[in-house]
Amino acid sequence: MQVIFISFLLIATTSCFNHQQVLHNHQQKYQYLFQSTHAKVISPATTYVSSTSLSSTSISIPSSLTKKRSQTQLDCPHFNSCPGCIVKQSYDDVPVIQSAKLYFKKYNNREHTHNEYDNNDDEFYQVVIPSNIQSYRTQAKLVVRSKSRWGNDGCLFGLYERKSHDVVEIPNCRIHHPAINQAVDVLYKATQEVRTHAYNEENHNGGGLRYVQLQVERNTNKICMTLIWNGESLKECQPDLSRLTKACKRIDPKLFHSIWCHTNASIGNSIFLRNEKCWHPMDGPDFVREVLPGSSEDDIKNRKSGLLHFTPMAFRQGNLDGFDAIALHVAKEVPPGSKVCELYAGVGILGLTALSYHAKNNSNEYSVDENGGELGWLRCSDENPANPRCFQK
Repeated sequence: MQVIFISFLLIATTSCFNHQQVLHNHQQKYQYLFQSTHAKVISPATTYVSSTSLSSTSISIPSSLTKKRSQTQLDCPHFNSCPGCIVKQSYDDVPVIQSAKLYFKKYNNREHTHNEYDNNDDEFYQVVIPSNIQSYRTQAKLVVRSKSRWGNDGCLFGLYERKSHDVVEIPNCRIHHPAINQAVDVLYKATQEVRTHAYNEENHNGGGLRYVQLQVERNTNKICMTLIWNGESLKECQPDLSRLTKACKRIDPKLFHSIWCHTNASIGNSIFLRNEKCWHPMDGPDFVREVLPGSSEDDIKNRKSGLLHFTPMAFRQGNLDGFDAIALHVAKEVPPGSKVCELYAGVGILGLTALSYHAKNNSNEYSVDENGGELGWLRCSDENPANPRCFQK
């Protein structure tokens, strides 16, 4: 029985269209497949390349990914002004992927990969876009600014303009899930209605709404919204926080899965603080539920198994559709009967997908012993104190 270590140190489903993320990713060290007589380390960053990942060895493409994509261009009205996207076509030819190709061209890296591709760069460097290029992003963090210098006539929502703290609005962002754009529109109207003021960097002690995080629950298309407020405690955010929460629910009663507040009175650009006491549930369930990659329709229908649980405190990928494909591929690469330790696990999506995949596909063919079959055991490790609760759920 092998011990398998799965690590996901690189953010493989963050949009490669994002200029700042591309520059950050160039500074990272690529992970590669390493094999020894006692253990195997699998990094999905090397077994898959997509419009949102970094590098590739060899892959078997799921049939769902071979369908012709309906969009070939980004076609976004904000492209020229928005700092997020740097290309609107040729998504498989961005600089970070070229850098990955050069890295894996080195012989000392290729010797640990599948030999049948050593003489064929086209197959060895196969690039897969695992999701649509529009409406794929199911999580967004947006900065908030007042509409005017008076500060009491509502808020604007968007991204920082490059090399500044001026905010660029992106109400019709093409990569955002439609529910995110809908939530931004609700926030725009609600902040105007209840006269919410935004955080002012020149008056740090003035309170106000700083950021918003919007997360989509894909099976319901509802939004888990976190309002990041400039304050030490929940009491300091009142009564403006409650007024805004009620206004959002009144404007669109069916849109929101849940609403949270995160209090952040720090100086700087940090969106979240590493303190569980800063999180305050305002309305709705604690967990957003997502289908475990590879789960059957019966699993989804019965809502008894095949579900992942996320709180807004837990890390989740921005492109869950794309990451589902990566997780399934990693699961298939894990030999039956292995013991699996997932590092930097988050809520355990890679390990749990492997556990589910082998239970469904190998339980009848093998027994749980040294020769193969279902996974021997699964251990997941992550430093975020919010993740164990999600994992155990």
